[in-house]
Amino acid sequence: MSCTSSHYFHSRRPISLERLRSSLLLTRQYLIERQSPDGGFCFYRGYHLEEPNLADTFHAVSAWGLITRDPLPGCRGHVAFVLRHEVEQQPFALYYRVNSLIGLGVSDPDAARVRDAVAALPLVLPNLGSTALQSPLRRLGYCLWLKRHLGVLDGSEVQIGEALLSGEGDEGGYGNPPNLVDTVEALRVLALCGARPRAVTVGFVRSLGIPGFGFQLTAHSLSPSLETTCAGIECSSMLGTPVEFADDALDYVLACQTGNGGYALRPEALPDLAWTHLALRALCTGLDTPTLEHAPSLLRGP
Repeated sequence: MSCTSSHYFHSRRPISLERLRSSLLLTRQYLIERQSPDGGFCFYRGYHLEEPNLADTFHAVSAWGLITRDPLPGCRGHVAFVLRHEVEQQPFALYYRVNSLIGLGVSDPDAARVRDAVAALPLVLPNLGSTALQSPLRRLGYCLWLKRHLGVLDGSEVQIGEALLSGEGDEGGYGNPPNLVDTVEALRVLALCGARPRAVTVGFVRSLGIPGFGFQLTAHSLSPSLETTCAGIECSSMLGTPVEFADDALDYVLACQTGNGGYALRPEALPDLAWTHLALRALCTGLDTPTLEHAPSLLRGP
């Protein structure tokens, strides 16, 4: 028995249910073991350190929600941990706070202060010719998501979307040189701005599909990694375009899982919670399911 794929994943040798089930059991245990006794998560706490932080907590809570609808153990302590942090006008911290509490199923007692902090965040489109585009585009995406979520967008996102569209290269893609990890961040921003990607972007993403790993980073650099393959999967999903090497892409994502259940940037590397969250998101996209525990409902005959 094996799992089917979504409308843009035309799978010839789908992931076996047994492999997926074993993977999920390991990942559940990995997430549970990353919990700190007083709340919050820390990806390296297995090395006898207790330094829970908002970023790891966001990734762990989000990853858990992609696996199962079961309550997260220690939920009350994680809520208390998130709420111990001061509300600051910092987009990453605000994004982690808001989404952690959503994932934990609770409202924020400081919602008014959070809304004011989000309303004050500037929307800044970075220099699209920069060789370091990923982080500023992600920052912009977080700001846009927060403002949209809390109802404080002022209409300036339309101009941002237009400027981002006009800044794409003639051959498609974003970054210097054009690459998948910058392109996926740009597509997220465009979606939040209500802007439709150009047809040339579809051609760029499809041109980077390769056997063995699913995707390569740029036209002239293979650089196989979990980040690259997941970016290709998400780009294809947002663009509604088929993934030519769908089986290889999903297989490579699973190959980045380590023996303790977490996912790493590459096979045999050290795992962390951010890579684990990214991998699970890609698997959900590829298997067209909101939570991976429901993948058995996607079964088809051998």
